[in-house]
Amino acid sequence: MTKRKRTEKSKYKHKTTGEYCTCAAYIAEMMCLRLAEHKNEGNLSYKFWNNKPWNWTFKKQMFTANIYIKEYGEIAVVRAVNSQCLSKIFSLKHRKVLPEIKRQASLLEEDKQKQSLDIVKDPKVRKGSYGKKSKLNKLRGINGKKESEG
Repeated sequence: MTKRKRTEKSKYKHKTTGEYCTCAAYIAEMMCLRLAEHKNEGNLSYKFWNNKPWNWTFKKQMFTANIYIKEYGEIAVVRAVNSQCLSKIFSLKHRKVLPEIKRQASLLEEDKQKQSLDIVKDPKVRKGSYGKKSKLNKLRGINGKKESEG
């Protein structure tokens, strides 16, 4: 049995196996774990998505996750699923999921727009120091040097 290596596509880890997986598989697994907790079924088995009661549920959640990821991006979908608002939701088809994903996507857009900074290459004037001159600065003044030299 070889473990899946971390790649650009597989950068998330399954909670049940510890192996790397795609974003859609990670989200689908989270939804299945929440559903199992809600049904009070305990821990899911190793690679539960291959077993009978969970394989169809996992596939449906993964299919829906892929649709949302294509539309809104991985980060927005993962943030929405992990948000406090959706912590009790165990299906991506729930009516609260899509508005939360849209909200997270718009927050990401705002963050991208805010991050443009004006950088000045050579700043002209810098404020020296606050308060009293230190003894060293007083000595520099006596020697005829300016504070910026030294």
